[in-house]
Amino acid sequence: MSLWSKFTGGTSATSAPTGRTAREKRRREREIRNIDKGTAAWLRAGGRGPRKGK
Repeated sequence: MSLWSKFTGGTSATSAPTGRTAREKRRREREIRNIDKGTAAWLRAGGRGPRKGK
């Protein structure tokens, strides 16, 4: 926040709330777990072939 904003009591654009809802957090955690499972399976298979079944 800039000095002028502190004096005038205004808020800057960077202080906007960016938190995710609980539902979005769960969805993202599921997505990351699925990616990790795929990576683990790819590594178990040798990790040399294409990531997607091309």
